[in-house]
Amino acid sequence: MDQQKWLLVKANFDGTEDLADGYYRLREVDGGYQLAYLVAGPCGDKNPHPEITLRQEGNQVRPIRLRDTETSPILNLSEKEDATTIEELTDQLLNRFIRIKKLSI
Repeated sequence: MDQQKWLLVKANFDGTEDLADGYYRLREVDGGYQLAYLVAGPCGDKNPHPEITLRQEGNQVRPIRLRDTETSPILNLSEKEDATTIEELTDQLLNRFIRIKKLSI
């Protein structure tokens, strides 16, 4: 996971923001953060597509869990079995956050 991209996203997002193509959320959770792109559900709910849990370790974070309820079948990945996949999908999500606000490193 690119820590420089993470710091850029962390500095430019807080809470849930309704932007052009969906909802973008960054929130603190116990021991780290959750980063999520959310799509509107049929009942006004917001479904993660995906939601990634990041664990804070010193000055860095690392992805430990990924959940995507908009895929079929639903994705529930953990770092034990799927570390490489979670890393790749985390970088893709960070890029999406950076692109939507036209940020640059």
